[in-house]
Amino acid sequence: MKPLPFRLKIALLSTAISGVVLAGFGTAAYAMIARQKTANLDKEIRSLAMRHRGWLANRQALQRIDDNLGFIFGGDPYEDIILLIADPSGKVLYVSPDWPENIDPGTLDTRLLDHGKPAQADKPDDSGGFHGGRGWGGAGRGMGPGNGQVSFTKSPKFLDHGPWRLGMMGTADITLVIGWNTRQSSAELTQLRNGFLIVLPIALAMVGIGGWIVAGRALRPIRAVADTAEQVTARGLDQRIPVSDEDPEITRLIEVFNRMMDRLEAGFQQATRFSADASHELRTPLAIMQGELENALQDASPGSKEQLVLGNLLEETQRLKTITAGLLLLARADSGELKPDFQILNFGSMLDPIIEDARAMSEELELQWETHIGPNVFVRADPGLLRTAILNLFVNAVKYNQPKGRIEVTLSTENDHAILSLGNSGPGIPEADRERIFNRFHRADTSRNRKVDGVGLGLNLSREILRVHGGDVGLKESRPGWTCFEMKLRLSEVPENTEPNQDPPR
Repeated sequence: MKPLPFRLKIALLSTAISGVVLAGFGTAAYAMIARQKTANLDKEIRSLAMRHRGWLANRQALQRIDDNLGFIFGGDPYEDIILLIADPSGKVLYVSPDWPENIDPGTLDTRLLDHGKPAQADKPDDSGGFHGGRGWGGAGRGMGPGNGQVSFTKSPKFLDHGPWRLGMMGTADITLVIGWNTRQSSAELTQLRNGFLIVLPIALAMVGIGGWIVAGRALRPIRAVADTAEQVTARGLDQRIPVSDEDPEITRLIEVFNRMMDRLEAGFQQATRFSADASHELRTPLAIMQGELENALQDASPGSKEQLVLGNLLEETQRLKTITAGLLLLARADSGELKPDFQILNFGSMLDPIIEDARAMSEELELQWETHIGPNVFVRADPGLLRTAILNLFVNAVKYNQPKGRIEVTLSTENDHAILSLGNSGPGIPEADRERIFNRFHRADTSRNRKVDGVGLGLNLSREILRVHGGDVGLKESRPGWTCFEMKLRLSEVPENTEPNQDPPR
């Protein structure tokens, strides 16, 4: 499975962390708000109970309070408020007319405990209720028959029963149960929860986008390092990344990369200079050796041992000259000093002598040649360099072919490029070697023997020459019995006054 990009990981991680934090905060906030609403509702119940002395009066007084509740709350008060009064034994003395059917008054546990704080003894008033000293509870406004405060001597008890919040308060003689419908509070909490659930995905999306943007800005210096590294080639080792003071860690990374590039450039220049100098210096002694060996070979007796030894030495000397010339060209290409002398060339006409030379090389193998050369294919190239690149491909096609095999040459055009395809009936290139055949000094396993001459520079040299010309060469196909290379070079406009199949005027 392909790993996720680092930038996407940062965005997803920030979104996940923010989601956990927001979900935790929302849950805690929801619980706190719900608890606060319950506390406020309990306070309202206590305040309502303490404002009415008539709670503890006779039934007629309670009926009047029911009427007053209807006036205060509007319409039927029992949609929001229900009342129940019981004696200490739990016997119901009064219950609201519309007491909910799902709440059995007889099953309610109305027993209350003393709160442990002595209060001034309550005294009966003229209406038969109780009033007097301050007991448990706070002050409130009077409402209903008479004003004053009810003093409860029992610890209040609150419980939830379906949609009702029941508050129980009382004295040693009586217990008051007030139920408050939590429908509105529950609706508010539901609305709050739904609103949070709607906002949460939007918030997480914004956090993800923000994380993506922040990660992109944070990774911008690293992208600069990557972009510079992509531009680093044998001719681009002078690339450096500007150092900024925005972030110490990124600054250190850039400085380390730049110092590495300094060392790499210095080492590469030294190696290139050595290769070029050595190749250049070897040319003269090799030429002298070749001349001396040729003279000695002419003076040697035909068929003698000396003639055989001198012939072998001459072949090795010529091989060394070929290697030296190739290394010199590669060193010049690496250092950017390979400057083609561009001319407009008829590609087909240029191929004719190269094919003739390759045919002469393949006489011993008795190869069959098939050529399909398109007319008037003009390119802009250096004749000497292009001939070297093409000849290397033909040499490979001959050397790695089989006796009585086949070579197929095709020159065509595609879009704005000239396409040269060169196939041979060789054994094919192993899968493991196909990515490395253009590396210097690399030779496929099937060719690592001295029967096939070469050191593994030809394909690399052809590619370097083609790239200097703005083209390229690559392996098009390879299978047992057939291998095909393809060369691409940008077309040039056909010069005026050029006859078909003729070279352009110089």
